[in-house]
Amino acid sequence: MTKNQISYTITELESLVKKVCYQKQISQYHFHFGPKKYTQHQFVALLILFARSGKSLRDFVQSLYESKWPEWLKLREIPSKSSIHRHFERIGMKVIRALNLVIARMRKTLSYAIDSTGIDARHASKHYEKRINRKRSPFLKLSILAQSEKPFLIDNFEITDSHCHDVNHAKTLSKRFNLKNRKIFADRAYDCEELMEINEDSGNLLYCPIRDFKVKRPKGRLRRIMVNEFDKPVYNKGRNPVEMIMFLLKRKGLVIRARKKDNKFKALAWYIVSYNIERLSKCLQRLWEIIISWDKTNS
Repeated sequence: MTKNQISYTITELESLVKKVCYQKQISQYHFHFGPKKYTQHQFVALLILFARSGKSLRDFVQSLYESKWPEWLKLREIPSKSSIHRHFERIGMKVIRALNLVIARMRKTLSYAIDSTGIDARHASKHYEKRINRKRSPFLKLSILAQSEKPFLIDNFEITDSHCHDVNHAKTLSKRFNLKNRKIFADRAYDCEELMEINEDSGNLLYCPIRDFKVKRPKGRLRRIMVNEFDKPVYNKGRNPVEMIMFLLKRKGLVIRARKKDNKFKALAWYIVSYNIERLSKCLQRLWEIIISWDKTNS
């Protein structure tokens, strides 16, 4: 990260954390009569940094002693591992979703895309798994509703720890989606009349290819309309970015180390929040470079 990216990340992180904490009526300090060493806003920022680091919690706390983040976050002293872990378990998914939604809505777009993937959720070493002859490693199923335009932010997400059809996740994401007049791109796995009706009732359009069952007239009113109006170039332009988003999420070897089910979901949710903040910082950095180059050419 460059200096401009870091300064942007700090200011945006502080403003976004405060905005969500005020919306959810989260007090500045968790204990009214306890020692006021750290604010809950600082702990939220630390949890985002922890998710972004990809380290174990013990290694992350140790790395804080060698970085300038405690100074930038105005920490009186570096919190212990147990303090960060207690706040990690205390903050629920509703707050994390709200924080992520505030970040994602900073950029507006008319096209979105849905996709699913599997996330490695094992905490054992590969050598240990080989010794016990484990054939199937634990995993999390992640479905995202992401923007199809730069900076490719993830608007919402759904996580389960078991096999689930893609349409089931898509129904939940579509019901949570509160914007209208948007086009949502999806692949053939999301070809479902009920899912199309949910999006139509919300004022949106689910744009996906219809599966070929070797019939002249497919079932469902909306599916028949999609057969006639489907445009392959438009679909490819709106659908391909979500594949790149999945690559960006997993390119650094995303592995969830938490053991409890709820903590696994939270760890992945915090990672998505950190992804959105990083994408926003890079977008602003690119804009800043364009402005500087434009000033130099005109001076």
